[in-house]
Amino acid sequence: MSDKSSDASNNYPFADFPSWPTSGSIGTQPDGIPLHACMGLNSCKGADRFGLEGRPDPNDISAPNIVNDCAGQGFCSTTADHNCHVQNNCKGQGGCGLYGTAEELDNPGNNDCRSLGSCATPINAERFSMNGPNQGKSVWKRAREVFEANWAQKREELRDGVSIEQPLPATLGASPDPNGPSYYWISNDTVERGNMTACGASGMSGAGGCS
Repeated sequence: MSDKSSDASNNYPFADFPSWPTSGSIGTQPDGIPLHACMGLNSCKGADRFGLEGRPDPNDISAPNIVNDCAGQGFCSTTADHNCHVQNNCKGQGGCGLYGTAEELDNPGNNDCRSLGSCATPINAERFSMNGPNQGKSVWKRAREVFEANWAQKREELRDGVSIEQPLPATLGASPDPNGPSYYWISNDTVERGNMTACGASGMSGAGGCS
């Protein structure tokens, strides 16, 4: 993560978050667990961008890595980052916000197949829906609502089809941030904008700083 000490007026709010992973650096995932589109949408312990190897403790680099401990509380997407409508590789990997039908925009992270997802991943917290029932509201919060509403069914499907050591929880863990991953964090204080794919035309999706 970039050095924030050079600007005393800049109190970077994500100093305790892990540095945003670079594109392609996805850790080892639990066998059989589906990939997901963003923070807080993971279906299992150890299923997030840092994977079973975990992430460094930003407050103690000598400590063992931290592995997310529950479904719903993982950091970051596990998809291959993509930057627009229909570019997702698989079921459940679509973002949402700018392009797509009203139905697609109301179901971020819940598309049924490859190329049916609406917009980019990750879903930065500032992004809002441009159409449909969620118009003008947070895309990430809608994605989390959809994930929570479908969790009981998804949990049963995974329990029937996947052998994992930890039982899947009846209740999802809390997301690392209740508003989703901020553009400010994803872009590492806007220093590394290459880490920010979910921009949208002219910043209309809410990122507000795409280059």
